[in-house]
Amino acid sequence: MRSDPGASRVPGSSVVLVAVLCLIAPAPSFAWTIIEKTLAFVNKKPILLSDVELTRALMGIDAPQALERTIEESLMFEDAIRLVNEPPGEAALEGAIATLQARAGSPSSRAAFLRKARVQLAISNYIDVRLRALVRVEDVEVRRVFNEMVATQNPATVFDAVSHEIRAALERKSLDQKIEEWVKALRARAEIRRVP
Repeated sequence: MRSDPGASRVPGSSVVLVAVLCLIAPAPSFAWTIIEKTLAFVNKKPILLSDVELTRALMGIDAPQALERTIEESLMFEDAIRLVNEPPGEAALEGAIATLQARAGSPSSRAAFLRKARVQLAISNYIDVRLRALVRVEDVEVRRVFNEMVATQNPATVFDAVSHEIRAALERKSLDQKIEEWVKALRARAEIRRVP
């Protein structure tokens, strides 16, 4: 076995040279970008940053509000798919994705749009099947609101001209209240853990 005569003169010189070069050379600049992370768990299912960011873009709200809204959507979706278990058709899904993309104006991934479309379609179906059927607005209530409107705004208003709008507004209000009650009940029995 032959040995290199130069290696015996300066032991470890190549290692020392590399170490010195590492010390004097400028450190590489890395731009770290978070692509995805888990912000919370809802009943042991993750809430992803991309879903929260998409909610934020769609609703024009800040990050903490978007996280809470995404948590609520996750709870509603989980409950909704127990009743309305039929997946949406391809056309409905693609239409929902296109609508979300147009509204969001953000460069979210197709996967985030697909998840959001599935969630919103399931929740919408649940609301139509389960909650909307519970909404009842009596004629007496419509007349009461009309009388208040006439007394405070425009005495010349005709009941038949505005009764449909009043009824629709009262139905929306009642439905919103039922959705709030639903979400409150879901939160009360849910296991929610936010990731620090």
